[in-house]
Amino acid sequence: MKIWLKYLLGITIGIVLGIFISPENIVFKDVLNFLTELTINIGRFTIFPIVFFSIGYGTFKLKQENRLGPIYLKTGAYIVVSSTLLVLIATGIVLLFAPDRIPIIIENQISYSFPGYKNILTSIFPMSLFQIFSENSNYLLPVTFLGFLLGNNFSFDKVMTRPAYQFFDAMSRILYHIGSFIVEILGFGMIILATNFTIQIIHTPQLVLFNQLIILFVINTTLVIFGIYPALIYFLGGKQNPYKIIYAILGPSLAAAASGNSYFTLSSLTLHVKENLGVPRKIGSATLPVFTLFGKAGTAAITSITFILILKSYSSLAIGPLEILWIMLFSILSSFLAGTVPGLGVLVSLSAMCKLYGKGLEEGFLIIGSIAPILVSFSVLIDTVTAGVSSFLIAHHEKGNKEIPIRDFI
Repeated sequence: MKIWLKYLLGITIGIVLGIFISPENIVFKDVLNFLTELTINIGRFTIFPIVFFSIGYGTFKLKQENRLGPIYLKTGAYIVVSSTLLVLIATGIVLLFAPDRIPIIIENQISYSFPGYKNILTSIFPMSLFQIFSENSNYLLPVTFLGFLLGNNFSFDKVMTRPAYQFFDAMSRILYHIGSFIVEILGFGMIILATNFTIQIIHTPQLVLFNQLIILFVINTTLVIFGIYPALIYFLGGKQNPYKIIYAILGPSLAAAASGNSYFTLSSLTLHVKENLGVPRKIGSATLPVFTLFGKAGTAAITSITFILILKSYSSLAIGPLEILWIMLFSILSSFLAGTVPGLGVLVSLSAMCKLYGKGLEEGFLIIGSIAPILVSFSVLIDTVTAGVSSFLIAHHEKGNKEIPIRDFI
């Protein structure tokens, strides 16, 4: 059975269970929360070592082929362009449809914030290098940077470093195999994630107040995934059937929507990008971690839509051109930091923008707290599709991917 079918079946079962199960039982709720956290942990289980060993291997291979710089430059360009494009589209949609204001709802204070630059730098350069493997379990950048650094230095003496390179290659393959098994069995985990998600949404107080906002999310997501990206794939990817590429990453897309966690989704995305899109390890090892850390076009788009509605709800004044430009700019900039808080990226971005904007809007993000799972789900879904499509296009331009027939998709 295809992985996406397993995921879809698990999500369907979870939705049905979530509809009919009452969350009033405290013991059941605690057990479900525990199982949800455990499922996320299982999905992320091999990601950090896979990224570490794969990026070391990939960096060495790309450097040997004189393609290290071009690959990372193209990855950076795709991140900036995709974030800018999606924010433009999202802002245009919310201004065009002009949703009604959301009544100011009093919510409990929730503290969301990005880690400070000092924390980020000390996580990359701790007192001891070995602390990277023990104290950064929720941030991918330190192991990514160290893996890149090691891979970049495997070539200074090919004879002496050959055993190290071979070790990284072997460990990358072994962990990829383990990760593949985990991805295969995560259909059961989708039942838990979907059940928890459905219960949260169904029992959201005054959900009807957010109907127009949710509709905007659906319109934006549908337009991007089934309109904008297929057009880009067609014109930039050799005029082939673009929906085949979208279908190829359906599995990780479902995982993203159900989990709302980009690190969890990276396991499935890594497998599908290689096995379905034919992107070689050396290219995927460079593009996917960088997109997971910094390529948050979906987060930027959802942040832009939501912040405009928050601002509109708090003020009866029209939003001027300068404010629109400010919102677009900081939606993009804040998304570059969203990888530091997997599972909370869009919420932390909104919190940071509200505090930065000021003018009594410092706690404005609280009015959308009750639909936080929906915001996160849409943002991670678009982020995941963006990473998959961009990795394919980068590999295509580098003439590095091979054609995989649909019948051979995993």
